[in-house]
Amino acid sequence: MKQNKEQWWLDFFKGDYSEVVLNQQAHETLVFMQQVGELTESMNVYDQCCGKGYLAHEFDKAMMNVIGIDSSNDYIEYAKKSLESKRATFLLGDANEFIKEDYFDVCINWNTSFAYHTDDKENERMLVPFSKNLKVNGQFFICTMNPLFIKKHFQKFIVKQIPYEDSTIVTIRESWIEDDMMKSDWLIIYPDGRRETKYGQTKLYSLEQFKEMLSRHNLVVEKVYGDISMSPYDDDHQSLIMYGHKV
Repeated sequence: MKQNKEQWWLDFFKGDYSEVVLNQQAHETLVFMQQVGELTESMNVYDQCCGKGYLAHEFDKAMMNVIGIDSSNDYIEYAKKSLESKRATFLLGDANEFIKEDYFDVCINWNTSFAYHTDDKENERMLVPFSKNLKVNGQFFICTMNPLFIKKHFQKFIVKQIPYEDSTIVTIRESWIEDDMMKSDWLIIYPDGRRETKYGQTKLYSLEQFKEMLSRHNLVVEKVYGDISMSPYDDDHQSLIMYGHKV
């Protein structure tokens, strides 16, 4: 099944597996952002590709106003039903198209919600509304895969056991790199014996490539980390986390 799948992300996080993966470290992520940036109550936050809204919910609890957008009807239905409030709004739509120009104090693209396409121009399209929606001097956070870590620690097969209720979900991932894309086939085995297969892919951009792309949209990277524990960005930490301002 080693092939590109159009809009694979719409299926990837469906089902019980999404509840396990998407709910990880939302509060810890907000704490990290508060330590790195300058976040205050009543700020307007844009959560581009918000998933089920867990991180947006943390901004809400911190007394900030947040708009989350996602193209998955399942995600947004869940967020509207479970997490929407006077401060948190969730919209079904294309993150490439949503424009609320010069409105947000903070824009985030988190948990590798960028670069799902093989085409660089298609990937960069997402930065257009990301920048337009952010006020001048507004802050941004982007978190994606660290290509340095992947190059050094690449594993073709990874097996994990993820706690789930009173048991575990077993995931078996087969990965390969093709056309600068990290591609993976997943087998997910649930406690009751159910099995699911999923596919995902993300283009691997270096920090230098990101800085160049972002600069074309008046976004300047000022701080870089390897995880939300504020570890350095190097080949031994899994994430590429960028913080900066719009100029």
